Amino acid sequence: MTFQQLSVAVEVAKCASFNQAAERLYMHQSNVSNIIKQLEDELGVQIFLRTKKGVSVTDDGQEFLSYAEEIIGKMNFVEDLYAVRNRCRKQYFAVSSMRAFFLSGPIVQLEKKIMEDCRHEPIYIRLKKQSFPDVLDDVQYCRSELGIVFLLKSNVKSLQQYSSIKNLDFFKLGESRISVVMREGHPALLKESMERITDYPYIIAEEKENFGRYYDDSSPAISRFFQNAPKCIISVNESAASQDIIAGTNGFFLSTTPWQHGQNYYFSSIPLNGEDDILSHYYVTRKNSTLSPLAELYIGELKKMFEYL
Repeated sequence: MTFQQLSVAVEVAKCASFNQAAERLYMHQSNVSNIIKQLEDELGVQIFLRTKKGVSVTDDGQEFLSYAEEIIGKMNFVEDLYAVRNRCRKQYFAVSSMRAFFLSGPIVQLEKKIMEDCRHEPIYIRLKKQSFPDVLDDVQYCRSELGIVFLLKSNVKSLQQYSSIKNLDFFKLGESRISVVMREGHPALLKESMERITDYPYIIAEEKENFGRYYDDSSPAISRFFQNAPKCIISVNESAASQDIIAGTNGFFLSTTPWQHGQNYYFSSIPLNGEDDILSHYYVTRKNSTLSPLAELYIGELKKMFEYL
């Protein structure tokens, strides 16, 4: 199996046509057909159904194409990464975090320092919101210099186990409580009761859809909170969109900290009070690594943020 075969298969799926895919790839239609046939023979599965009306993807093809797109995406990332590094020389700084707030906050405070440094040498900064395992993978495989994660205080042993396996170091930033966030004037606030909160839409900001998960970390506290399943769940893969929904509806979401919102939003945060609602936050690095000056400054700003939580 080759990268060309993967690229051709993905293009055929996008176009739903061998002819259109061939045009976009600047190839003959017969070459595209032969490449797909060779790929299907090699895998032993049928990726596409060919009919007079066009091309459709089989169930096996859907699964294969999801992997193919992931591989192509990673290949493109590596090419772009090194193209940027060549232009920016050695200054490349990447952070992966489970929450966007921990990505943007330090950058806002460090903007002046960053722009001063740019006068001497260009820099490329990459901020990525990721799931817990993806943050650890990013740091392990050098895709990010820093990772920022959180777990329920009772589940910290799992971070110790992961860090040992992945050859990572982790350092505590602080603690917070899970908070329920909703707009000011929400009916639940007026009633001063969270008992029927799941009657209202529950908003989840997540990168990948997961029907069985209500929160990043399972716990007795979350189980109690969602004793009655939400009547409506709205999954959004962009955090700003989730804020817009909260501001304009009776929806709610769960936050890792008392909510930090912009001037145009008016939200209320109600912390959960159980002992098993406490979250521990950590930054993660490769074991025994020497951090860049910008990484050290970034960590300093993260620690300041936790002084006010």
